[in-house]
Amino acid sequence: MILKLENLFSMGDRVAVALSGGKDSVALFHALLREADKLNIEVLAINVEHGIRGNSSVRDSEFVKKLCDNARKRLLFYKVDAPAYAREHGMSIETAARELRYSCFLGAVREGLCDKIATAHHAGDNAESVLLNVLRGSGLKGICGIPAVSYGVVVRPMLNVTREEIDEYVSAYGLEYVTDESNSDDAYSRNFLRNNVIPLIKSRYPDFEGAIGRLSRLCSDDDEYLRTVAAGLVTYSLEESRIDISAAVPMPILTRAVIIAMKEAGLDKDYEFSHVSAVAALINLPAGCGVDLPHGFRAEKGYGEIVVYKLNVCEPFEFAFEEGIFNLPGGVLSIEKVTLPEMQKNEKVPFFAKERASGTLYINCGAAEGCIIRQRRTGDVIRKFGGGSKPLKEFLIDLKTERRLRDSLPVCAMGNNIVFVAGVEISSDAAVTGNEAYKVTYKRR
Repeated sequence: MILKLENLFSMGDRVAVALSGGKDSVALFHALLREADKLNIEVLAINVEHGIRGNSSVRDSEFVKKLCDNARKRLLFYKVDAPAYAREHGMSIETAARELRYSCFLGAVREGLCDKIATAHHAGDNAESVLLNVLRGSGLKGICGIPAVSYGVVVRPMLNVTREEIDEYVSAYGLEYVTDESNSDDAYSRNFLRNNVIPLIKSRYPDFEGAIGRLSRLCSDDDEYLRTVAAGLVTYSLEESRIDISAAVPMPILTRAVIIAMKEAGLDKDYEFSHVSAVAALINLPAGCGVDLPHGFRAEKGYGEIVVYKLNVCEPFEFAFEEGIFNLPGGVLSIEKVTLPEMQKNEKVPFFAKERASGTLYINCGAAEGCIIRQRRTGDVIRKFGGGSKPLKEFLIDLKTERRLRDSLPVCAMGNNIVFVAGVEISSDAAVTGNEAYKVTYKRR
């Protein structure tokens, strides 16, 4: 049994083997102990008792403790309640056990108890995973199989080792191990494939596991390339992700960009392929169309982009216009009176166009007298430069102001007449003509 150890460990790493007591993990534990000096690593073990199989599970953990004592190696032991966790979060016990197990693994690394976690996943496990994913209708990602490294610290040195090679190794060294009786229960999909389907396939195609391993590696390379291209379309700022769709984007790239954007925005679980497809479909819809996503997230078609963000209910605000700095739900509004440079006197709007582009506006000092600062309302109108009035909603649409931002933008109003929309534009009635003006700056959160 030859482990694939290249690039998995660094000199001096404390490597905790995920030791369940079963044949595979015992073989990995033994093999890494033999290689420890050569690799210049320290080997210890980590065991998670899931609370699933009653006394049998406790017995297995006791076996692991004895094994570590005999080897004079440290054991990190954790006890969790997978059935209760599954009920609380509405998931299968298998999924709950995995989430809790990996939470313990990553927690051990965060707490500085070890540097790496080594799991005993092997070529047979990879073949099972790929086959399961195919039967579930997975895309390319599922065919990539089990990665050699996850979370940057969970490593799998046995992915190239077959089940038969493990059997030979355990037999050659006379290693003792425990057997999980649930492995024979074909009610579990993985067990059904392992005990019935895969042996039948291997009777006709003996190198089935090796062939699946090669397929996984090829698909991983392809998927990594596509993900790299997709990541180049995604930017993240102000707690939202943006996907650039200003040019044509092939669907394989777009769907990956959607997944990356959702995760960057904070939506990293409980989404389904139907959500990804719905967001990708926005590319063919008008600006302003959107899709609601799990956990209060939303995706919206903008102008040349798709934006993924967390929905925040904007608390209403209203106060008299005055100088000062105001923390509002959508950003920070600053109002101050300034004296204009001599060269700018009597200049007609557009006024300080460069500063306007960065969100700074200048208004006539008299234009805001008696006005209030509030959110937009139905019936609001604004007088445009060049003549005529226009409903504020249409005015903002014309300026390509994204729909999700419109309700949080502060406006200065006298009744339904808008003097300015902070960070966007001023009314023609507010054009600066004197030596003084109010400087209005708005910075979104």
